[in-house]
Amino acid sequence: MKRFNYILAMVALLFGVSTAVQAQDADEYYPHNFISVQGGGQVTLTHYDIMDLFTPQVAVSFGRFFNPKVGARLHVQGFDTKGGFQKDRFPGLTDDVDYTFKAVTGDIDLLMNMSNIINPNRASQKFNWLLIAGFGVNYGWDFDEFKGIVKGMTAGNNFYHGPELCGTKHSSYNGRFGTQFEFCPSRSLGINLELDANYKNDVYNLKANYDPDWQISALVGLTFKFGFKKKAAPVVVPPPVVVEEPEPVVIEEKPEPMPKVEPQKKEPVPLVKEEPLRETFFYIIRESDPSPDVTLKKIVDWCNKYPGKTISIKGYADRGTGNPRINVGYAKARAEKVAKALEERGISRSRMTVESFGDTVQPFPENDRNRCVIVVGE
Repeated sequence: MKRFNYILAMVALLFGVSTAVQAQDADEYYPHNFISVQGGGQVTLTHYDIMDLFTPQVAVSFGRFFNPKVGARLHVQGFDTKGGFQKDRFPGLTDDVDYTFKAVTGDIDLLMNMSNIINPNRASQKFNWLLIAGFGVNYGWDFDEFKGIVKGMTAGNNFYHGPELCGTKHSSYNGRFGTQFEFCPSRSLGINLELDANYKNDVYNLKANYDPDWQISALVGLTFKFGFKKKAAPVVVPPPVVVEEPEPVVIEEKPEPMPKVEPQKKEPVPLVKEEPLRETFFYIIRESDPSPDVTLKKIVDWCNKYPGKTISIKGYADRGTGNPRINVGYAKARAEKVAKALEERGISRSRMTVESFGDTVQPFPENDRNRCVIVVGE
């Protein structure tokens, strides 16, 4: 037991060391070989008290990960192993009694990295979760305690057939299912925790009761990784050699003098004075159709003469008649009809700005003249 505590203390010390790990591409980790050393304990699931059958274990394994998802290993585990007799199941015993013998288990295991299977594009390989499935053999020896117990027992019951059943055969099969959690402080080092369930033939502990034995083991340890694929060295392309050619000899030919040409005098371009535009349509009460046509023609001619200019069309109503709500409608209708009439005569609507002021603005002092639309060229 002291040896087991010592192993646990060493592993705990390793877990306490903090190491920074940066995310790296999975291609830097796989494929690789590894050696793993582990220590822990195991229990055998029988009718006997499970904690009385606890024994320390050590293990070593050699393996290879072929790619980020799949690997294989040869795993050897062993040390002390315990079995037990219950007094109510074995005649000749006055008390429950256990016995210790030596055993070793060797398996070939398939390793599946579930972290990379679930998330094949993960950037960091800091943590790995593995599933383990394997098959192999057990071998036991040093059965002196067992032989001493059975000397005083009554043979011939259904639970025990005596040590002669095994004879000199001390090996049996072993099947394994397990999982491992691995923390990698660096690419070459892993710290692991492994839990395994081992399925064993009942000959393993010398008691033939026709039921297989199950052993549960928990191990912690270190994995040393090596044999990583080396990255191909970058190909260095030398710069091209530039051969300088001699500069060609240029013979300058003097051009013949050109005849002197007197510059022509340009006539000054007369300035065109822009003509302003301001036309007003006046209306009688409740009217909104623009007239006369001669006013519309003046506006159209001005727009054609100055195609880059725009016009503003502002509608008004007199304050002396109607009410503000009605006057707003009249002023808007008058301005819109002027715009529509100009549009029908070929003036683009995009050149017009149409506004309605109702009777809020009175451009003329005479009340009746404020029933109007004023068009201004800009």
